[in-house]
Amino acid sequence: MSTTRVDLRPAPPDFGPEDRHHELARVLRRKRRLRAGTAQLLAVVAAVALAFLTPHIHVGFEIPTTRAIEMLIAVGAGTVTFIGIVLSLLFLVVQFATTTFTPRLSLFRDDPIVWRAFAFYTAVVVYSLTAALVIGQDEKTSAVVPIVAFVAILVYRRLQTGAFKSIQLASALTQITRRGREVIDGLYTPKPPVGDPVDRPEPATDALEKPVQEIRWPRSPAIVQVIDVPRVLRAAERVGAVVEFKVGSGQMIPEGGVVAVVRGRADAELEGQVLKALTVGEERTFEQDPAFALRLLADIALRALSPAVNDPTTAVQALDMMDGLLRALGTRDLGVAQVAGSDGGVRVRLVLPSWHDYLAVALDEIIALPAVSPNVSRRILRLLDELAAISPVSRRSPLEARRRQIHDPRRTPDLPAAQHHAGI
Repeated sequence: MSTTRVDLRPAPPDFGPEDRHHELARVLRRKRRLRAGTAQLLAVVAAVALAFLTPHIHVGFEIPTTRAIEMLIAVGAGTVTFIGIVLSLLFLVVQFATTTFTPRLSLFRDDPIVWRAFAFYTAVVVYSLTAALVIGQDEKTSAVVPIVAFVAILVYRRLQTGAFKSIQLASALTQITRRGREVIDGLYTPKPPVGDPVDRPEPATDALEKPVQEIRWPRSPAIVQVIDVPRVLRAAERVGAVVEFKVGSGQMIPEGGVVAVVRGRADAELEGQVLKALTVGEERTFEQDPAFALRLLADIALRALSPAVNDPTTAVQALDMMDGLLRALGTRDLGVAQVAGSDGGVRVRLVLPSWHDYLAVALDEIIALPAVSPNVSRRILRLLDELAAISPVSRRSPLEARRRQIHDPRRTPDLPAAQHHAGI
């Protein structure tokens, strides 16, 4: 059996456990994003300022003002039509097309180009009408004024290209894999673990201090999308407590469900900080959910293998992409769920998938199908063999269990029940 070389980014030198704790806290933060409404307001303000500025830029030639006004009004009116009709149809077609892969796929809808494009088109309308009013009293005006309005064509092209890519299978698979790899590289160091127990065992619950406080979710059920770990870490350090989360990114929080338990000292303000650190929504996102990419790829493969579709080639393509993600996970230290504070003591404990969890979400449903195409079975076997060749010894047992199941489809996976990670 040949050994496959894994392309991983070089690890930083002397990356010790304490450094890794601080790095993980930096990665698992709530990223600041410009809200759609704020972006549109800023775009409108910039458009008005630009409308007053461009008539004073005398670069190149000048054109009659009446012609410039005609062009500006045409661009502004055409953009309004684009916003009202074309954009709506585009979203409808793209959303319908992507659901043929999996209903959870929202790459184009979540792309910043979508909501930024609306802000840009609004700015184009405002600029065109404002500039037409500003230059109305002049006989001639700089050609820069109408040329700036036509820059909108570049964004039209960008939006069109993004829409076309989102309905193409190969492009969608590539984007899913890229987003999943970004999360994996952020969570897990690109450095093989030290020692053979790759998933370091969590300390037994009775070895920790008993919980002194339960933090429950006070609102309606929602999906955890982001946990702002630095915020929780600061609050836990201030109180001198340990916050142990009971849900992770991508999992559903039921109303009244336990979000986390506090060990050490109870504190009302700490409870508020933990709840404020959670960003929730209706759907899973890539941001802090390393299993989401595998979930999407598995969904695409399962739909392709359904009797209604019967497209094993698409399933093989999805497995090819899973291969890259599982290779990266197979050589990483996955025991990073404990985050230490500045004093070196563990202050936050997270819920992250294990090696068993990743394999389960990627492969188990496909393997369990009653009749799998020979091409798909061969691809899974090759994936398992290649993972076994590069993975530490401690991770080969679940790979072998799935190999046995492929040879005997009636066999129930010989795997611990704990591997079935809730929510993935």
